[in-house]
Amino acid sequence: MKLQVEEARNNEGKSYAFSFVEPAASLGDVDMFPWKDHDVTVQGEYWFDGNYMVVQGTIRTSGTYSCSRCLTQVSVQRNETLSESFGVEDDLPEDVWPYNGEYIDLTEAVRETLILSEPMRVLCRPDCKGFCPQCGANLNEGPCSCPTGSIDPRFAILGDLIDKTH
Repeated sequence: MKLQVEEARNNEGKSYAFSFVEPAASLGDVDMFPWKDHDVTVQGEYWFDGNYMVVQGTIRTSGTYSCSRCLTQVSVQRNETLSESFGVEDDLPEDVWPYNGEYIDLTEAVRETLILSEPMRVLCRPDCKGFCPQCGANLNEGPCSCPTGSIDPRFAILGDLIDKTH
């Protein structure tokens, strides 16, 4: 995922479009992520702002995740924003990536963006009921036969307090 940027550096403010489609494996070690077997599409534009090369665009991929409540497999379309600056100076600000002046390799920036924006929790549907904490039945498939009036023994003393006040 390399951008040839020499021409842009000579034409300050002029933007150049780019587009890449690569297998996720080309990003390095991504075997632990659900999108590891899918293609990653990166498209956007870049320009020289007078100080830095600015790259903006979108990153798209998909993956099969497990629902956080019921473990059902869910296909998730990822659509992330790529917005980075690249510079050639020796002493760059912390938020600016280094590059060699001829080309920018977006591989690490794309990889980092996908990993840092990994969803914390995926649900198969917004009203997923998950599993019964007593018998483990999937409550999305229907109610289980567990008694519903049981009180957690750790909170039973609170029930006694309510009974005494009535």
